[in-house]
Amino acid sequence: MLRLNLTEGVPGDIYRPTWLKVEDTNGQAVTAMTYIATGNDSDGRPSLRYIRLLRDGARDHGLPAVWLEALDSVIHAE
Repeated sequence: MLRLNLTEGVPGDIYRPTWLKVEDTNGQAVTAMTYIATGNDSDGRPSLRYIRLLRDGARDHGLPAVWLEALDSVIHAE
């Protein structure tokens, strides 16, 4: 997390790390950390660089087709 925080500029005023409960692919509850952006509330679209990272990572890790389709449908910020 230290390396991730440094990469994402935490501490700072761009992202706030937030812990939440999620389910893994087996339905088991786990605790995960995500970053919440403090950007423009009316937009919220990811940068092209970021959505490409998510799409590439999803494909590299064999995520289900429905997830890939959802990521592919995201419109990036201009």
